[in-house]
Amino acid sequence: MKKLIFIPAAITFYGVFSFMYASYSFEEEKQKSYEKLAKELKHELQNEKRFAKDRGITNAISISENADIKRSLLHNNRKLAIKTLQKIEKNFADRTSVKHMKVHIHTKDTRAFVRSWKLNKFGDDLSGFRKAIVEVKITHEPFFGFEVGRMGLTLRSIVPIIDNEKFIGSLEFIQNFDKIVKIFKRKEYSYLLLIDKSLLNVAKYLKEAPELGPYILSSRIFDMKFLKASQKIDFQALKKDGYFMSDQYFYAYEDIKDTKGSIAGIHLLAMPAQRVRKELNAAKNEVIKMVAMQTLFIFLILGVLALLYLLISSARNSK
Repeated sequence: MKKLIFIPAAITFYGVFSFMYASYSFEEEKQKSYEKLAKELKHELQNEKRFAKDRGITNAISISENADIKRSLLHNNRKLAIKTLQKIEKNFADRTSVKHMKVHIHTKDTRAFVRSWKLNKFGDDLSGFRKAIVEVKITHEPFFGFEVGRMGLTLRSIVPIIDNEKFIGSLEFIQNFDKIVKIFKRKEYSYLLLIDKSLLNVAKYLKEAPELGPYILSSRIFDMKFLKASQKIDFQALKKDGYFMSDQYFYAYEDIKDTKGSIAGIHLLAMPAQRVRKELNAAKNEVIKMVAMQTLFIFLILGVLALLYLLISSARNSK
């Protein structure tokens, strides 16, 4: 009988061990799920950035190759440049989804030649604060990325203008990144473009914009419900872990770096918390199923051992 006491003791020990193992396994699965979902959000962001780059660089190259654009730079003829850009803008509006084209042409000595949206402002030296333009002048290679301006973070595609193998200037095709909000919404994702508070001395038009922790909202199109929920999250935890789970949303992020490699802001990405909970419940059920199978197997072994013990004891006693 004393030996039989070992069986309930073993069962109790196994119960405690199984609970600890299940808890550990679930936490491990939860971390894997969080990392997978954060990766999924970032993958969607990369897709949109790639599309924006293809669109921006292609349009910039197409406009920069226009003979009249080159001629206007070679002969310092702003009227020709303006007339040509207005014609191109009309073609874009008629044939593409770009209804308000923003193009900035720069001279070879990095001065503003024509701003399509502000025709009376030109001649200012851009070399002191537009590092991407200087970079294109030096490398003769296209640039794509976010730059900080008075309006906040703006997506810019800058290409060199080459004539007879000589650099004669550069052209900038400016996009906002707001289309991603509608695209994300169709997939039940959410998005905000956030700029670091320390850059408000440059992004002067954002001084009254909503604050989110150490950031300021740079998006022009956004979901107000998502914005208010995002103002409550722990950005330190988000930065530390790479993700953050609130009652309403699961968040991930990606840093935005300027031309110097400094962090200028973040892409804040999210999906509904309900979707994440469904995935976590599925992971939890898998862990429970695994532990249940192991428990069943062990109980079968213990049952067989107990039965053998009783049979052997009974045989000995009958003798």
